[in-house]
Amino acid sequence: MGSSKHESVANSFSNEFSHKARFEIFERMKSYPSSPEEMERSMGLFIRGSLLARFLAVQEVYTQILDLPGIVLDLGTWRGQTAVLCENFRAIYEPLHFNRRICCFDTFEGYKGFSDKDKPNENQHEGSYSVSGEYDVYLNELLELHEKCNAMGHFHGKHHVVKGDCRKTIPGYFEEHPSEVVALCFFDLNSFEPTSEAFELVYNRLVPGGICVFWQLTRDVVPAEGRVYAEKIIGQKNHQLRKAKTYPGMSYLIKES
Repeated sequence: MGSSKHESVANSFSNEFSHKARFEIFERMKSYPSSPEEMERSMGLFIRGSLLARFLAVQEVYTQILDLPGIVLDLGTWRGQTAVLCENFRAIYEPLHFNRRICCFDTFEGYKGFSDKDKPNENQHEGSYSVSGEYDVYLNELLELHEKCNAMGHFHGKHHVVKGDCRKTIPGYFEEHPSEVVALCFFDLNSFEPTSEAFELVYNRLVPGGICVFWQLTRDVVPAEGRVYAEKIIGQKNHQLRKAKTYPGMSYLIKES
């Protein structure tokens, strides 16, 4: 793991000393001296602070939609971690809300659609963050396992994993589900044109008070979201903009009526 420069390391503010400690924690997790049952209950030993901060940021926005109707979208879901967190927060905060569907969208073939408004590099380019195999099937099964593990687990299979370019699959999804409205949407597409088109598609379905989350809004090395906000949103959409308390890289827009 420590031999390759993943984007999370290459664009990190941590120094080499901290990165070394991160990899050492991971190695100790792999060799943790316990039974499988104890290992399953001890994962908190190995969650580093910066990752926990990301989890708490997802919790921050999720708890703000508890009084709102609508589904949760995760655009550019990649491995699906945010979607899984949202299923678990749903089970914790609103276990009887079976209509809080979570929908993951991704090509699972990596980033695409870069234009002259983007700044691709060795870590952010066409095809980066691709996943092998039929990962959409794997993620769908994993989400259902979390549902079964959670409260009221007999009612499962309500979430969706949609494979393909979200500029095409989002309209297709709403055609199949014409009554759906959106309470919360995470954007992690990282290229200007897909982000811009997807935002317009989602915003039209976003309920008043609904939230759009941008993971990269203020990162100059990944300018897509910032440019979409500057060119398509600020001054044109009635909203509030906030920074996550625990994870400065996350910004989120709250739609005003």
